[in-house]
Amino acid sequence: MADLDSDSDTSTVDRATEATRALPVRPRRPGATGTAPGPAIVDAALHAEEVARMRGWALAVMLLTTSALAFLPGLPGTLARKAPFGAALAILCTIALWVWLRCRDEKRYTPLVFRVFGWAAAVVSFELVYFLGVFSPAPVVITLGVTFIGLGRDRRHALAIPIFAVAGYAVLAGLVTAGAIADEGVIRATNLTTMPKVFGAVMVPVVLLMTLGLARLARRTLEAAAHRSHQALRLANQREAQLAEAHQEVEAALRAGQGQEGRWTGARAGAWELAEVIGRGAMGEIYAARHPTSGDHAAVKLLREDAALEERMLERFVREGEITSSLDVPNIVRVYETGRIDDRVPYLAMELLTGEDLARMLRRDRVLDRRAVVDLAVQVARGLDAAHAAGIVHRDLKPQNLFFEPSTRGGTWKILDFGVSTLIGSTGTLTQAAVVGTPGYMSPEQARSQPVDHRCDVFSFGAVLYRALTGRPPFAGSDTPQILFDVVYRMPVRPGELVDGLPGDVDAVLAIALAKRPADRFSSAGELASALAAALEGALARSVRLRAEELVARHPWGRSAAT
Repeated sequence: MADLDSDSDTSTVDRATEATRALPVRPRRPGATGTAPGPAIVDAALHAEEVARMRGWALAVMLLTTSALAFLPGLPGTLARKAPFGAALAILCTIALWVWLRCRDEKRYTPLVFRVFGWAAAVVSFELVYFLGVFSPAPVVITLGVTFIGLGRDRRHALAIPIFAVAGYAVLAGLVTAGAIADEGVIRATNLTTMPKVFGAVMVPVVLLMTLGLARLARRTLEAAAHRSHQALRLANQREAQLAEAHQEVEAALRAGQGQEGRWTGARAGAWELAEVIGRGAMGEIYAARHPTSGDHAAVKLLREDAALEERMLERFVREGEITSSLDVPNIVRVYETGRIDDRVPYLAMELLTGEDLARMLRRDRVLDRRAVVDLAVQVARGLDAAHAAGIVHRDLKPQNLFFEPSTRGGTWKILDFGVSTLIGSTGTLTQAAVVGTPGYMSPEQARSQPVDHRCDVFSFGAVLYRALTGRPPFAGSDTPQILFDVVYRMPVRPGELVDGLPGDVDAVLAIALAKRPADRFSSAGELASALAAALEGALARSVRLRAEELVARHPWGRSAAT
C-alpha cells in the first residue's frame, strides 16, 4: 500500500545530478518523446494543403487565361463581342496572379482569398461559357472549378459558389434552349433540335452537382483521415511516455513480493502481529498486521536492518513516522504506532488501506474522467495544505504516493510516504545536497538541488494532474538527465493538444501549476484545485487566464526556455 521506493528514486537521481547541472539549454532532438502534435497541428497541416492546392490552381488559371487571350484575335466574332470575353479573361488572370502571390506565404492565405477567387471565377464563367458556346465543351471548365472549390475548407462558400455557378449555367442554357437569348457562341448548336438541348440543359447541371458532391466527400474523407492519423500518433506518443514511466517502476515491481512470507512474518511489532509481506522497497518491507486484542488490521513498515545502520535512512524513516503521526487529516495516511522490533529494527504501524494507488489506475485506464480528477485534486489539496500549514513539504508527490480508499462514501484519496519530506525553513536536510524526488514529477528547484518550500509540492501536484488528464506524464524521456533537463528548462506539450475537447482554461491552470519559478505558481494546493474545478466548469477567473497568458508568452508549451 505505501510506497517504499523513494530512496531508490533518490539514488537514481543522485547519480545523474552532476551531469544534469552541466546540461546546456538546448532543444529536444527531433522525434523525441514530448513532441506530439495536437488538433492545432492537424489544422495547420490541412491549411498548408489548401494553400498548396490554391497556389497550383491559380497558376493553372493564369496559364489557361493567357493562352485563351493569345488565341482571342483569331477567334470568330465582332470586336464588340470579343471585348467582354477578353475583359473577363483579364480580370480572372489578374485575380489568379493576386492569389498566387498571396499563397507564396501560408500566413497571408485567408478565407477571404478563397472567397474572392471562387466568386470571381463563378461570375466570369457565365461570360466564358456564353462566348464559347452554351452547348460546346466549355462547361468542362466549370467542372474543373466545381471540383476545386468543392474541396475547400470554407464549407459554406465551398457549397454556395459551385451551386451558384451550376444554377447560372442552368438558367443560361434554359434561356438559349427557349430562344429567349440568341446562341452567339463560337461553337453553336445550330443543328440540334429542342430535345437534345433540353437534355444538355438538364444533364450538365446534374453532372456538375454530382461533381460537387464527390468533392465534398473527398474533403470530409481527407479531414477524417488527418484526424485519425493525429489520434493514432497521439496514442502512440502516450503509450511511449507511459512505457518510459513504466520502465522507471520495473525495479520496484520486481521487488514487490506481495503475498509472500517474510523474515518477520509471525513476529510482533509492538502490539501488532505481523503476517504476509504486502510490499517491498529500497528501505524495507511492509507487512499486513493484526492487533490481537482489538482485531484491528494495520500495515507495518519495517526498515531493513542494514538500512537501519545508515544514519540518513534511519533519520528519514523516523521522520516519516513523526510527521505522519502529527497530521490527523483524512487525506493523509494515519500512523498508529512507531517503535523498534527487538530494539533493532524500526517500524511504523499505519492504517491498512484497501484499494489502489493512482499509478495503477492510470496504467489500467490511461486517464481519469474529469469529475474524478476534480475529486482527486480537492482531496489531495486538503491533505497537502494541512501538511504545509504544519510546515511540512512532501517533496515526492507522484501517482504511486496517492492512494484511493473506496471503503468510505465516494472514496477517499490519501497521501502516502512522507519519507523524503522536509520542514519549511529548516537549516538542515536529511538528504544533504542530493537531488530528492522522482524525476518526472519533481520541481525545477529540486532538480537543481536548491532550497524548496511548499510550492515544490504545488508543481508536483500539477504534474500529477497533467498525467491524470492527458494520459501521459508531462516530463518523460529515455534517461534521467533528459527528464531533469526538461523539468528545469522545458514546458511539456500543451494539454489541449493531447486531449480533444479539453477546455482551454485547463491549459491556463496547468501552465501556472507547472511554472518554472516558484513565485509564478499557485500559492497553495487548494488554490490550484479550486482553479482546476473552475476551469472544467468554464468559470475560471479572468485574472488567472491573464496570468497564464503571461507565463506561456515567456515559456511556451513544448519549447525550451532559460529560467
